[in-house]
Amino acid sequence: MKNALLGTVAALSVLAATAAHAEFEYNQTGYLRIGVGQTEGDKFTAMQLNGAWNKYRLGNESDFYGEYGVGSKYTFENGSALVGGVRAHVAGDNNDLIVDGEFDANVATREFWLGYKGLGEGALSESTVWVGRRFYKRKDIHITDNYYENYSNWDGFGGGLEDVDLGSGKLSVAAFTNGDRNTHTLDARFEGIHLGEDLVGEIGAAYSMTTGDATGDDGAALRLHLQKNNIFGGYMKASLMHGFNAASGFSADGWSDAEDRSITRAQIHGLASITDEVELFYTAWHQLDRNNGDNTNWSSIGIRPQYNVNEDFNLQLELGLDHVQTEDESRTLGKTTFAAAYTFGESGFWARPQLRAFVTYGAWSKAGAVGNTEIFEDKKSGTTYGLQFETWF
Repeated sequence: MKNALLGTVAALSVLAATAAHAEFEYNQTGYLRIGVGQTEGDKFTAMQLNGAWNKYRLGNESDFYGEYGVGSKYTFENGSALVGGVRAHVAGDNNDLIVDGEFDANVATREFWLGYKGLGEGALSESTVWVGRRFYKRKDIHITDNYYENYSNWDGFGGGLEDVDLGSGKLSVAAFTNGDRNTHTLDARFEGIHLGEDLVGEIGAAYSMTTGDATGDDGAALRLHLQKNNIFGGYMKASLMHGFNAASGFSADGWSDAEDRSITRAQIHGLASITDEVELFYTAWHQLDRNNGDNTNWSSIGIRPQYNVNEDFNLQLELGLDHVQTEDESRTLGKTTFAAAYTFGESGFWARPQLRAFVTYGAWSKAGAVGNTEIFEDKKSGTTYGLQFETWF
């Protein structure tokens, strides 16, 4: 399939480039985070509560990660366009750079897709039919780096029709298969539902089918999203989601081994401008995970206020609290980070690049509540300090 897709892309690219009156555009996108630090005088180690799906990231990312992508658009005389993109990533452990003496990085293709935009008039004028591997309408919480809805197919391929304008919103449908070809997911979503002034809703549903050597069961997921813009000088997003069996992970690849499992989650997050200089990112999360009779409840709440001193410098404070309750035990992690960042002439919460100096302190309920026990041993708290560079474009 990969060879066929490569051939198709090459052929259509040549056709588009040589077509009369065709206009070519391209854009570049990228992301990089990399840093050095020490935890308790040893290797840089992230603090994440066992049973929590993510962590509060400021001063708490011991990995390096980078992406680089190129997107292209060939616009024809009739206004339709051939679109597509390629993106690769590199990832690894920051400690490889300064401690271990070995550089072991993972390199992978994250996107390779092709589409045709502008299928007709009316509802189809801005719609796109596409095929390949791509980042597909992802939703995330920045300060935890949590993609709480992620129908991007990392290992397999997919295709669909997106952004059909029905007046009251836009309809998108897609189908995905994972790399093992043992899970197939169908997704549909109705976006941009206007519910009031600066209030927008979205409804999504998915069905995941297991085949071949998959040990799990078919499942479905329902997602409800709400976004309020121009609130406290920023925005707020809220979601209520429920999925079971193969669809319980809210992802395109599906969970081929999920059997008698359901996940219900609610989240809210947003960004507020308190004053001209002070901005506040906030999030709250609750998730119920029912897995073959093993019940896990995970709750999380966090804030990151930022004070913009001037166009080159800001101060950041991140406070996060995670709590996991299982049938057998209760675990809690509180994490605090203070960072001073140089912003290279830009100002604001989203200003990048940033070079940060940080110190992080975490405390947890009991020994073993967080991972990386070779560093923390039987301790119930730890401190990390270091430098991190982050940028995107």
